[in-house]
Parts: sequence; structure tokens; C-alpha cells
Amino acid sequence: IVVCLGLYGLGWVLTRGANMQKFYSKLNPEAKFCFYGMVAQRKVAGTRILCSGFWGLARHVNYLGEIIQAVALALPGYLVSGSLLPWAYPLYYVALFIPRQMDDDALCKRKYGEKWEEYCRLVPWRMIPGVY
Repeated sequence: IVVCLGLYGLGWVLTRGANMQKFYSKLNPEAKFCFYGMVAQRKVAGTRILCSGFWGLARHVNYLGEIIQAVALALPGYLVSGSLLPWAYPLYYVALFIPRQMDDDALCKRKYGEKWEEYCRLVPWRMIPGVY
């Protein structure tokens, strides 16, 4: 239970933290910090693209959080039943978010051009820091 709660909490922090950082940036575009001064709000020059805090970890770290939460919810079902069926839930998110991330990146590249390429150099990881 502790592992499941920890995983769920980690996923929640990644998902909600990233989304809250983005929301705060839209509300206060000139702010240099968020979360009570704990997270810098740096952006790619001349854009609204955040490249620090959660958005400095990976370009779609919020999707990773959703997948981790799904794993945390599937794990007890698997441990109790031994069935692989509970893993359909996190696999659904993987199948949803990987193509969505690719589509988002293509859309942002068209929208921001060279600025998006700069962001991709600053934040090379798509969803999983250090891996993908």
C-alpha cells in the first residue's frame, strides 16, 4: 500500500505541479518564480514556452505523471488477483500519450519554429527525464 500511495503521490505531483506551473505562468507572465519562490519561471526568449521547473524536466512530464498514477492504481489489482487485466489501464495511457506527445511536438514545431528547436535542445527529454 505504501508503494502504491507513494507512486500515486509522485504522479500527482508531476501532473498537477506541471499544470499548475503552466497556469501560474499564464496568470502572471512576468513572474520570475512560482510555488512560493521555489521554482524559477524561465522561458525560451521571446516565447511563453517554460523551460524550467517541471517543464525543464521533460517536455511532457505531466503525461508521465498520469501514467505513474495509472500504474499506482493498477498495481493493487494485479497484486491481489495476479491478473494482467489491471495493466490495461496504464497501457491505455501509454498508447494515448506517446502519439499525443508526438503530435504536440509537431504542432509546437510548426507554431514556434526555431524557438521550439531551441526548447528541444534545452529540454531534450520528451516524457521521461533521462530516458525518453
